Amino acid sequence: MDGALHIREMVAADLDAVIELFDAVASERLWIGTEPGYDRDRYRDTFGFALGRGNGMFVAIDGGRLVGIATEHQQEPYGHMIGMIVDEAYRGRGVGRALLERIIEWARDERFPHVSLAVFPHNERALALYRSCGFIDLEPLPGGVRRANGEVWDALVMRKSLR
Repeated sequence: MDGALHIREMVAADLDAVIELFDAVASERLWIGTEPGYDRDRYRDTFGFALGRGNGMFVAIDGGRLVGIATEHQQEPYGHMIGMIVDEAYRGRGVGRALLERIIEWARDERFPHVSLAVFPHNERALALYRSCGFIDLEPLPGGVRRANGEVWDALVMRKSLR
């Protein structure tokens, strides 16, 4: 990393950089369900709306550059769901763990009973991180995500108890 990694709450001034990072990860077509061609303005508005509601939203900054985000949102039937993305050049360097630990700390402070997340089973690095942080497999989602090319990918919901 170029500088000292800093994890902080997301602010409205981060939204352009958040969408740039989201674009980059979506363009990889491997790690998140969103793919290129999504409505960028709608996603930016959604992130902005969540900021105003007090959702847990954190960014990882390295040398002034936004290199990762972790967010929390409600999704039934799973409750508080975490979403996380990390810049490709920063994966495997502790950014994901730092973000995950920070959002879990925030969720504990909010007195959530648990947090959940969804991950593609082929994302072995993320699975290893989540399991090392105490997440357990909750529910497979066969055919949970339809890709732009027509493929249907499975997903896995994982959960961590905070009690």
